Amino acid sequence: MARRKDGLDSKNRLQEAAIKVFAEKGYENTTIADICEVAGTNIAAVNYYFGSKDKLYANAWCKAFEDGLKKFPVEGGLPPEAPGTARLRETVSAVLHRMLDTDTLGPGGRLLIREFTNPTKAIASVKADTLAPLRARVDSIIKELLGAGATGKEVALCAMSVFHQCLAFALPKGFKHPEEKLPQTREFIDELTEHVTLFSLAGIAAVRKEVQSRQRRVIAMEAAKNSKNGQLKARPR
Repeated sequence: MARRKDGLDSKNRLQEAAIKVFAEKGYENTTIADICEVAGTNIAAVNYYFGSKDKLYANAWCKAFEDGLKKFPVEGGLPPEAPGTARLRETVSAVLHRMLDTDTLGPGGRLLIREFTNPTKAIASVKADTLAPLRARVDSIIKELLGAGATGKEVALCAMSVFHQCLAFALPKGFKHPEEKLPQTREFIDELTEHVTLFSLAGIAAVRKEVQSRQRRVIAMEAAKNSKNGQLKARPR
């Protein structure tokens, strides 16, 4: 039992050290030796518990992502039947806090934003699989707000527009006001949430208007076609 506990402790120390070092130095500039030095383990332990640097990085990133979800849940924990506007706001809030609230998330938050702003090939498939359920939920919100007539492309473009607004504020150099760098306090993140949500809803409303206009044109064309066919059938032979 003692040996098993020691093993778990070593694995946990490696995971925590990996999150910290990868967050500080990035994937490319981090060596297994760097992580082992912080964890107080030998290099053989990495191979034993994780198998490779890539797998350790994937494990560390996924752990950071899971911790972020626990502290800032998807859609703020709102039920699926909540209004789409409220769910979108909470989605924006969760994404911005997971990216910017590094005081709460610590090295894990910095590791997440490193991977989003400077993606590695090491965990491309792992990251895609991890984000897929979240993207599906965002798409469902956007589709609800756009209406049933929206195409998949319109839904995807709106979802990307919302997410990339959030990402722009989390770039390593940070968004800079003409006079000063914007503070990344919790209060500012909440303020930013309101701005991104308001801006996004206005854009979605514009796309929804176009979707509805297209639907009306299609209905009018179908009505005209049916009317013409009816007139042809009514003509005496």
